[in-house]
Amino acid sequence: MNSFLNPTKKQWVNPWINGGEIPISLASSYLSTVRSDTRTPDENLINDMNIDIQQLRPLISVSAGGGLRNATFRNNFVNGRRLPEVQDGNYFHEDGLILSFSLQKSRGLATRMGKEACVKILDIDYLKQCIDKQLGLNGTLRRCEYTAGPNRNHFLKSKADSWQLELRIFWPGGSARQVVLPSGIAELVSLD
Repeated sequence: MNSFLNPTKKQWVNPWINGGEIPISLASSYLSTVRSDTRTPDENLINDMNIDIQQLRPLISVSAGGGLRNATFRNNFVNGRRLPEVQDGNYFHEDGLILSFSLQKSRGLATRMGKEACVKILDIDYLKQCIDKQLGLNGTLRRCEYTAGPNRNHFLKSKADSWQLELRIFWPGGSARQVVLPSGIAELVSLD
């Protein structure tokens, strides 16, 4: 599977090609009140309730730092309208370390994300193994899926983000970290 990383600055490609230290950010660092470039209002949201939680107001209100786990709602009405039933539903924010890649090389994609360069990852599974070992965690590597519905997780995003054609590695918990890549993880590619 081809995977590409678009560093924000051209000088940031060096550790990916020649080895060296790279930062890994928390998923919450991509959280924003509006959808813009790589930032989204639903980043790090876990919602498997099959409904937009806002539909449950004023019955249920979830604060930004709060959440619901294993929630069940049956036979509820708001303003005379029957609400969808929920069985063991979850709605909460889960943070963790994240690296995001694109499944295609594209100047348009890089420009839209505000990025200046592109490297092709030569072996994404090996990259994950190298980072897993340094973090002492087993991350999840998966291609993102996109939905028009309300459900979300680290690999299920809004259709509004589908232009990113994203592949992610996610490690739950932790705090922003630096890891050291070996030489040869990636090669510089032209965006032409």
